Amino acid sequence: MKEFIELCFPLVAGLIDWTSEQEWLDKEIGQIIGRSGRRNQEVDLLFKVRLIDGRDQWILCHLEIQSSYEADFIARIDLYNSGLKWLFQQEVLTLVILTDLNSGWRPSEYHFEFGGYGTDRRFPVCKVLDHLETDWAGQRSLIVEVARAQIAALRTASDPESRYNSKTELVRNLYSAGYNQDEIREIFRLIDWMMHLRPDLDRRFKSELVAYEKELKMPYITSVERLAKEEGLEEGLEKGREQGLEEGLEKGLEEGLEKGREQGSITLLLRMLTRRCGQLPGDVEQAINQLTLAESQALGDALFDFQTIEDLKNWLKTSIH
Repeated sequence: MKEFIELCFPLVAGLIDWTSEQEWLDKEIGQIIGRSGRRNQEVDLLFKVRLIDGRDQWILCHLEIQSSYEADFIARIDLYNSGLKWLFQQEVLTLVILTDLNSGWRPSEYHFEFGGYGTDRRFPVCKVLDHLETDWAGQRSLIVEVARAQIAALRTASDPESRYNSKTELVRNLYSAGYNQDEIREIFRLIDWMMHLRPDLDRRFKSELVAYEKELKMPYITSVERLAKEEGLEEGLEKGREQGLEEGLEKGLEEGLEKGREQGSITLLLRMLTRRCGQLPGDVEQAINQLTLAESQALGDALFDFQTIEDLKNWLKTSIH
């Protein structure tokens, strides 16, 4: 959290005593957002920090990931802020992070005036698009790499070849950024989850990645896929007895790679759901592990609406057949 606030909101970071432990308040924000009747694809994080002067301060961090203009966005943010203050009698600092592609959209002020009454509220805004092209251009932190992947995913949504090129560049940059093996794998999973490729481009991407890792003598990512390939090979050999060895091997390898990608998405989902809903019961985790790639993607879109483990259970009951 410290790195995140320092990177996006340095003025705020300078007021926080980072030697004191931060407290997450997800249940509190759920009470407000649930009552508002609105929820798009934003991620809302509420946490309490100790300021340098000794005071406690609640911070609402609102991450907006939609790629288009929303007329009532700032009014909705003001509603969340006012609701938290009213319900818990605490001043709340709302920080807005915009990851959209509209360079002219910078909602930061809420103003209302009528019949002599008036109110004004200003919200600190971090426009990711601006920073990636200026002061973040040479940075290789986890936060910046994920931000690059998000922007690249939006920019290439309708251009498969450009997405392939952007994904290749992002992943190759990881090897020269000073990350260790585990960090590279983790960032790769996030990029892979955000930037799905067309099947033929995905096969080309994986093949070139294997060759690139061999050239660097750094088998960090492709080793994650190795078990999937081996499993695909075994399945291919079995199919080969019935369909012909060459055809069976090719199909088995493709299915194994696809299975590996599905498992990577499931692993990331489980981590996000645990943070959102708390420790997952064994039967729930088992049900999630059995999801297809399409179902896991649908769950990824829906998880930001969950406030409790019951919300997750209800989604699994009604959405998975």
